[in-house]
Amino acid sequence: MSNSLRRVVQQSFTPEYLRLFIPSSIVLSTIGTAISTVLTNLIGSTTPAAVTIIIGAVSIFFFAAWTISKLSNKSTPAIDLEKAPPDRCPGLILLVSREEPCRKAIEYHLPNLQYCWLICSSGTEHMAKQIKADFPSINMSKPWVINDVYDPIEFNERIRRIYKTLPPGLTVEDVIADFTGMTANGSVGMALVSNFVPNVKFQYTPEEVIDGQRTGKSLNPIGITIV
Repeated sequence: MSNSLRRVVQQSFTPEYLRLFIPSSIVLSTIGTAISTVLTNLIGSTTPAAVTIIIGAVSIFFFAAWTISKLSNKSTPAIDLEKAPPDRCPGLILLVSREEPCRKAIEYHLPNLQYCWLICSSGTEHMAKQIKADFPSINMSKPWVINDVYDPIEFNERIRRIYKTLPPGLTVEDVIADFTGMTANGSVGMALVSNFVPNVKFQYTPEEVIDGQRTGKSLNPIGITIV
């Protein structure tokens, strides 16, 4: 069964589709009774005839699902993630929760990347340390552990401190902040830095999705401009 057909069949039994179950069932049962009577008169009421009716009903259902899936594919445009990527920067700030998008973000900015700051929780500190060890050519900070991952203010203060203490020769425009990882509160705290530090640059590293299924791999970062 194709993915599009499978999705249509599955959606036919979701709560959203079942909201109209009661009125639909009344109408369909009435129609079904009438059709059953007609078929019984034409085919008969024996067991083989009943089996034939059941097989026919199931075949009609899957044919309808296939038709809907074809129409859906024609009417719904494919999602295009080909957004503008950010410029490759010498500085990168990362929120560490999943290893894959972090590595993708780092590798994207090579060979320009010189400095990287890793912000993590106590649960992902080991991952941040491993990432730091795997990129010895980059000046990576010691992982900054956030005490409360649901406090956007703590994230905001930590990231603002990074911008205030940039290495000599590195400007705010040279650094880009990736808000993909950790909690939504962490992403909000990072985004709010733009209220205090002018010209901050952001990016997001999306996950690859094929036929509605996540692959676990990450795509190239997308540049985000806050105006």
